[in-house]
Amino acid sequence: MTSALRALVGLNNILEIVVKTFAGILVGFMVLTVFGGAVTRYVTGIGYNVVMELPPILMPWLIFPVAGILMRSGSHIAVDFLPERLSPRPARALRAIVALIAIGAGVTFCYAGFDATTLFKTVGQKTEMEWAFPIWWIYLSFPVGFAILTSFALENLLKAIVGDTDPDVSATQPNQAEA
Repeated sequence: MTSALRALVGLNNILEIVVKTFAGILVGFMVLTVFGGAVTRYVTGIGYNVVMELPPILMPWLIFPVAGILMRSGSHIAVDFLPERLSPRPARALRAIVALIAIGAGVTFCYAGFDATTLFKTVGQKTEMEWAFPIWWIYLSFPVGFAILTSFALENLLKAIVGDTDPDVSATQPNQAEA
């Protein structure tokens, strides 16, 4: 079990770096797009609609992949009244239950997102912006993001099972019970 957890933590560490890098590049691109549009409009007097349309369309690619990272680090919105009141064993059980619910939701939404992406790819619908591109590119963020979330939820489940009480500690460090 701990070797599976170590492997999953290693994979998720790489995945987290990739997602954070991608998110940073995407935010930078969106900011530069809006800033460049403002400069272009100021200098030339000509504005482009795509400058205002592109950032909201790219937002799902920022939100869905990052949701798993927030869950992994415990930075998501949470009610922490009950976990703080529970003794260690029931707190682990609660963490496992929450992880199982997140895995179920992640798999469900990943599957639904894949279906939606497939539908829009089959239909061939495109955006109605200045730069038309396939809508399925936007919807692809759903299954990708929820697959990432499922991987991080599985990590949380395994940590709850093996008794890793600190979600920020990597599984590569020996567990107190094993040492």
